[in-house]
Amino acid sequence: MKFGDYLPAYILNYSPRIIAAFEMDFLRNLPAFQKAIPQGEKFTLILQLGWSAELPEVANELKSRLAEAKNAFPEARFIILANAPGEVAVIQEFSEVYLASHNAFLDPVRYPLAKAGKRKFDALYIARITPFKRHELAEKIKNLHLIGSYSEKEREYFTETIAKFPHAVWSQKVPSFFIGRKICEAACGLALSAVEGAMFSCGEYSLCGVPVVNTGNLGGRDTLLPEFAVRHAEDTAESVAEHVQYWVDNPIDPLEVRNAFLKLAQPQKELVQDLVNSIAGKKVFLPHKLNIRCRLLPHTKLLHGIRKA
Repeated sequence: MKFGDYLPAYILNYSPRIIAAFEMDFLRNLPAFQKAIPQGEKFTLILQLGWSAELPEVANELKSRLAEAKNAFPEARFIILANAPGEVAVIQEFSEVYLASHNAFLDPVRYPLAKAGKRKFDALYIARITPFKRHELAEKIKNLHLIGSYSEKEREYFTETIAKFPHAVWSQKVPSFFIGRKICEAACGLALSAVEGAMFSCGEYSLCGVPVVNTGNLGGRDTLLPEFAVRHAEDTAESVAEHVQYWVDNPIDPLEVRNAFLKLAQPQKELVQDLVNSIAGKKVFLPHKLNIRCRLLPHTKLLHGIRKA
């Protein structure tokens, strides 16, 4: 991801300053933030998790790097937003932490509601083509849409993987404002990784009213998935295809899925909204995805970005 002349963070409020970022976007770029933020400045940093902190190696790195950041910014308040209850249990040993999935900050207005009836595709998988996304588990699905690019350093893996899907439609990239339309074309969405973060695509599927075929995982994507709108597959292509067929044969009301997701997400979003408001002393607008790891317009970057020193 390229951040240009700006660091990977978003200023939610200026006075007092409240900054949002993904945890390793900030912590692994600590020297750059030290140059950009005046020494001794008081601010609040809200960190979202991009990978499962239930893994000991991830939690240990987070703890170590957070200690470095607290030493670098002794006047700052560090708050972590966890995607799963298990992460809260781990992180509360060394940091202020709250359960608030990053999917709770998806803007519903951006996602159209799927129409009832037969769909163009049996399943859709929005995922970068990389090993941890486990595309091989979708090989038995006959009517499939894959959306996702790949890293140049993984070109060989991409070539080998995409060759396994001669029957599928592959789209390298779909603009974010149009992704909802593509989701609405599928009978279900796929979530196949064993470990990652909360997986934005899962929240996007639900906001469009599309059910999910899910595999066992760490990272928190299950936290906001309505139970009646998810099928839990084994880690085999046969099982995934079987559960996809279930959703093809047994469609559910898209509005019920969307409303159930919003009902689960609302308390978590309100918790963060109240927390931010209490720090700022006023109502602070929480944008889509908190505007981190998002494509921002130049004037938004200018007003809310942190320029590299």
